[in-house]
Amino acid sequence: MSDAVSPPFPSSLGSALQETRRALDRIERLNPSINAMICTTAEPALRTAEALDRAAAAGEWRGLLHGMTVSVKDNVDVAGVPTTAASVILKDNVARTNAFVVDRLVRNGAVIVGKANLHEWVFGPTSQSQHFGPVRNPWNTGHIAGGSSGGSGASVAAGMCVASIGSDTAGSIRLPASFNGVAGLRPTVGRISTSGSLPVSPPFDTLGPLARRVSDVARVFAAIAGHDPNDPMSAEVPVPNFLAQLNEPVRGLRLGIQRRWFYEDLDPDIAAAMERALDVFRSLGVELVDIDLGDVENAQQMLTFTMIPADAMRLHRDRIAQREADYGADVLMRMRLGENVSGEQYAAAMRWMERWRHRLRGVFQRVDAILSPTTPATAPAAQGLDFAQAIRRIPRFSCAWPIAGIPSLAVPCGFSGDGLPLSLELAAGWYNEPTVLRLGHAYQTLTDHHLRAAPVLHA
Repeated sequence: MSDAVSPPFPSSLGSALQETRRALDRIERLNPSINAMICTTAEPALRTAEALDRAAAAGEWRGLLHGMTVSVKDNVDVAGVPTTAASVILKDNVARTNAFVVDRLVRNGAVIVGKANLHEWVFGPTSQSQHFGPVRNPWNTGHIAGGSSGGSGASVAAGMCVASIGSDTAGSIRLPASFNGVAGLRPTVGRISTSGSLPVSPPFDTLGPLARRVSDVARVFAAIAGHDPNDPMSAEVPVPNFLAQLNEPVRGLRLGIQRRWFYEDLDPDIAAAMERALDVFRSLGVELVDIDLGDVENAQQMLTFTMIPADAMRLHRDRIAQREADYGADVLMRMRLGENVSGEQYAAAMRWMERWRHRLRGVFQRVDAILSPTTPATAPAAQGLDFAQAIRRIPRFSCAWPIAGIPSLAVPCGFSGDGLPLSLELAAGWYNEPTVLRLGHAYQTLTDHHLRAAPVLHA
């Protein structure tokens, strides 16, 4: 089936206003059970949609995202709306201006429908918020939605929006994409400005889009990527006009496969789905190449148990000293890990990172991208979840690409026997988002996993 780049809302809906009303109605109906959204921006959304329809009637097209409904993770500023990061400390933190990416969304015709729930302080893989309530998985509300962009993934899966803006430091876009059965792109660090968003670890933080269709992810990425002179991490690297090539055949591209680590200790359903995905890529004419990534298994220790906790603790030290009781126990535990990271340990992690990036440069001379599972298991049940185990198990694979700073894309690749989504991940070299998007889009032309509706939509 074809998933070509198309208008951002189905033509049967007829207008941006109808699509916006549909999104807002779904939020009103489903958010009590899913808790994907912290707040809605209904009145400005409806005004924007009406203006877009007037423009369309006059023959004006307001950009790549004309009429697309979008939720924004609540660590990203939307003017006039609180940015809480799911913390009671910031419940009255009303943004005065839009984040860079929100301005880009609006200029390209998007309709912002509200702020998405998340793991408190953008720092955890479960989105079980103490202050704003847990995000529940639309495929099974007894299971988690992943994190930290759990509300972003769940809002897309529940049809509350076409796309969402999430953030990713060690997996926070791709893990919710995996658990909610949607696609999610973590771009190269510096490709999308983080100005106007609350950080965790600035050298590794990035923003990115989630949507059902890779073609919609690509469209949003094209709209929001680009240099921001006010962001010290922003890269002055031109963004190519890649959308026209999204439908080009992928025959002849080389896809790297590392069986050790990435294909070991998987849930049986995920292992089987990955083998089916390999067959799909073979049928597309992609060449599969065995690769050796060396000690890739050390990426998680270096990133999520050394550098990120140290950076996060540095950012929160003063606030913790003043308001420790207002931090969730799980978030505080992770930040406390940063207190025990020595300068020597941080330096050792930096040296490992440098060697890892050097190794990947050689790998990407041989292959165009690397294919792996996004997560080793499906979304776990919320009841009885052991957070200490979750922060090791859930992001087991997702840390390898952030510590390198390279782009990676999670794509739905099936369902488990009990109906939970499965996901594959494509990673490519620095600033090579077009290749992972092209491969992911090609995969979706031959599969329909991304088109299945979550059970909550039938309730």
